[in-house]
Amino acid sequence: MGRIITLILLFLIVIPGYGASKEVKYPSDVIYGFVDGCYTAFEDQKFMSNELWPTDLKEICGCVMDGIREAVPLQDFIKNWNGKLTRKQEAMSETFGMMCTEKVIKEKLRQQKDPV
Repeated sequence: MGRIITLILLFLIVIPGYGASKEVKYPSDVIYGFVDGCYTAFEDQKFMSNELWPTDLKEICGCVMDGIREAVPLQDFIKNWNGKLTRKQEAMSETFGMMCTEKVIKEKLRQQKDPV
């Protein structure tokens, strides 16, 4: 049930702004800053430290940034995402975080079953 609510929230948040950020591309320093801060937060919390490697955490953070870039125009991100997040921003981050974590874990499991 919670997963369905999360997906509904994602669609309500993302779809209205879909493609809006494509007008102005996010500069690399903004992307790097977000991914680095996200990774540091994961490391500080020891997020899934028994299951995920640092490269996995960085991949999750990059995936979250990709989702946010699709949903949030650059100027809004710079203006509104540099302090305490609103509930909507937290929900968006958590939703992308869950989706991206699941994606990375599934890929790791697939690679373990089918080594190259």
